[in-house]
Amino acid sequence: MKKLVVIIVVLAILGSFLHFHREIEKRKALQSCELSLEDVQVVGVGLKSAELNIIFKIYNPNDITATLDKIEYSVYGNEMYVGDGKISERIDIPAHSQRLVKTQFTLYYSGAIDLMWSAIRKGEVSWRVSGTAWIDTPFMTMKIPFSESSGAGDNIS
Repeated sequence: MKKLVVIIVVLAILGSFLHFHREIEKRKALQSCELSLEDVQVVGVGLKSAELNIIFKIYNPNDITATLDKIEYSVYGNEMYVGDGKISERIDIPAHSQRLVKTQFTLYYSGAIDLMWSAIRKGEVSWRVSGTAWIDTPFMTMKIPFSESSGAGDNIS
């Protein structure tokens, strides 16, 4: 009976260690992931603000799933700062695949007068999003900085 208890305890400890190790490896894998700005879409226009969808593409070239815990970012239109955003949900990116992650961003006109004037003059808005992807592990928090721009810009005409 004593041997059975010892075997069960050893198996429980081994199982916990394997799970713990797998979680650490998933988070380390995110360091080699590629994060890019897929699109910025205007989805609504109001009297005081506009609603944007900011879409990130995360590609995981690793053999294991990568886990992202948080993204904090700043948004720039025609190189003018217009605000900050955050994605707080846990996101798993399977091995050798990509995942689109969409977040809503409210662009308040009061802080974007220069952007609107620039957009009128240029006829388009070029978006840039920069920030940090955060990966929490039991031992430490890893920060992965990024700065990504949208393609040719969104025509406003």
